[in-house]
Amino acid sequence: MNAFMINLGNSYRRYALTVDKINEYAKLNPAEFVSQAEKAYRADVRDIARRILESPERCRVVMLAGPSASGKTTTAKMLGEELEALGSSAEIISMDSFYLGEAKVPRTPEGNPDFECVEALNIPEIERCINELLTEGESDIPTFNFAKSEPTGQTIHVSLKGGKIAIIEGIHALNPIFTKHIASTGGLKKIYISVKQGIHKAGVKGYFVTACELRLLRRLVRDYKFRGSTADHTIGMWNDVLKGEKKYIVPFKYSGDITINSIHIYEPCITASEAVNILSKVSPGHSEYEYVQDLIKRAGAFVPISESCVPKDSLIREFIGKGKYKY
Repeated sequence: MNAFMINLGNSYRRYALTVDKINEYAKLNPAEFVSQAEKAYRADVRDIARRILESPERCRVVMLAGPSASGKTTTAKMLGEELEALGSSAEIISMDSFYLGEAKVPRTPEGNPDFECVEALNIPEIERCINELLTEGESDIPTFNFAKSEPTGQTIHVSLKGGKIAIIEGIHALNPIFTKHIASTGGLKKIYISVKQGIHKAGVKGYFVTACELRLLRRLVRDYKFRGSTADHTIGMWNDVLKGEKKYIVPFKYSGDITINSIHIYEPCITASEAVNILSKVSPGHSEYEYVQDLIKRAGAFVPISESCVPKDSLIREFIGKGKYKY
């Protein structure tokens, strides 16, 4: 089965599989199918860790950005593990720690808190921390109380002594607003992560399931299982999420030094079957009901694979649960 993937030179990994081929592998040997995709992703992360450590100028800070359900958090943890395996270590910092809090974030036209916009973050504080980490190798990082939706007023001291690298992850991590006043960013690397391809089906024009829809399937499962979000809610907000990505994330994705394709080509065999059950709960009066019915039909085209085949350290566990990492 080694032939089911291609690597385009120095670009990110792409897979050359259709729905029919994915189903064939899912039936033939699901455990091996999953294993190969997992090994490929881990190899990509390991290669990135090597590239970071082999940079001519010592890297102190990695900014890792990507849209919703791209796998930022798990990939940051994996990258930290691979850096440690190569003799370094990492401190992972979430940009969520820099939220201003519900009382201070900008409002949408409807009057709701807009947590997707970059102005929802404490921009001067992020800039200060990045600059201190780059120049002094240490900084005090704020903490945030998500239950109260406000900063705690407390900080955590982060030191990069001994060659440690800070990995700062968040949807806005590539936005230049955080580094425009920093004199030198030579010790900084930028990574963009997302599902970078959809899946084709023989006889169907275009993508049978788009890259955005693969992320939607991930988010549907995660938000339903772990965030108490109904399918109506997740589907209802998805277009706004995509609009926010187009405004705040897409303009900067090409500024990354490295791009990661976080697709796990077997994943619709895992997420689609769960998502179908969740989507079936969308009420007929929902504005996206017809789209949901179409997505159910397409998601149902994938042969299910047992979750037991998915390793505990898989990125997919960020969405289906029972993994080794804490979120």
